[in-house]
Amino acid sequence: MTTDGRDTRWAQHRADRRRELVSEALRAIRVHGPGVGMDEIAARAGTSKTVIYRHFGDRAGLYAAVVESVHDYIHEGLRVALELSDPADLGRMAGDLADAYLGLVEKDPHIYRFVMAAPVVGPTGVPDPAGHLPAVVGRHVSEAIAGHLERAGLDPASAPIWGHGLVGFVRAAADQWMAADPRPPRADVVAHITALFTPGFAGAFTPHDT
Repeated sequence: MTTDGRDTRWAQHRADRRRELVSEALRAIRVHGPGVGMDEIAARAGTSKTVIYRHFGDRAGLYAAVVESVHDYIHEGLRVALELSDPADLGRMAGDLADAYLGLVEKDPHIYRFVMAAPVVGPTGVPDPAGHLPAVVGRHVSEAIAGHLERAGLDPASAPIWGHGLVGFVRAAADQWMAADPRPPRADVVAHITALFTPGFAGAFTPHDT
């Protein structure tokens, strides 16, 4: 069975249009804040809410597309923090992760708040377990920690607890930091997080008598 060229071109057109609408939604969020409405997004895109609903189903569908776009951006920003030359130096990774995470939050606070505040549901209204950004980042961090543990000859079973726990801690610290007035320097927050996690990770790599 052959594919009609017109169908292929139409599918590509729809994919391109979805990307354009996501880009316009991101611009609208930066201008109007995380509470941006569909009317404001449609106005920014020079179209109607009906067109947006046609491409995404509803607000939750648009949110899921925005999360997917932001996830790729954030993951690239965190990638270097997850690459260690010394697998035992997870304390430094905690500091690098915190610095990268807070840097992304500081650079684009409206986008961050939109992604964190919006309900994590799919177009059908069913919660999307892959859509919640901290869970996605937590999985990446857990995988990185597991790799470091395995290279050190240690059991990686604790990696999911450490990874998701670290991300949850950094997220809570980032939220408190963004709400603080006056806001302390980012380097100070990173230093506090590093000081807390470095001894813990160092102890986890120290052999203990049974």
